[in-house]
Amino acid sequence: MLRLLLSIAVLVALLSGMGRILAAEQSRLPQAVRSESLELPGLTAGCHVCEWRPKLNQKPALDECGADDAGQARIGLFECGFSEDCQRECHFLRCGTD
Repeated sequence: MLRLLLSIAVLVALLSGMGRILAAEQSRLPQAVRSESLELPGLTAGCHVCEWRPKLNQKPALDECGADDAGQARIGLFECGFSEDCQRECHFLRCGTD
């Protein structure tokens, strides 16, 4: 019985030491950083392009929808995203409803 208890104690000590070693090793590994960028890697270093992922946006659309009785621009619905050269672009879709 004593031999069993000693064996268990040695096993627990070994596992505890291994846990500390593994934790120390893991802390030295570089952590992956998640990026929310729209840039896609290019063919050569330093080259990149953005991916067109349009999202709907409501914006004042004076040129497209005119103004209301108070002189404020009416709201229009736009599709906005980033072009391949990473410039923000918005394309008018239609006037919003009043």
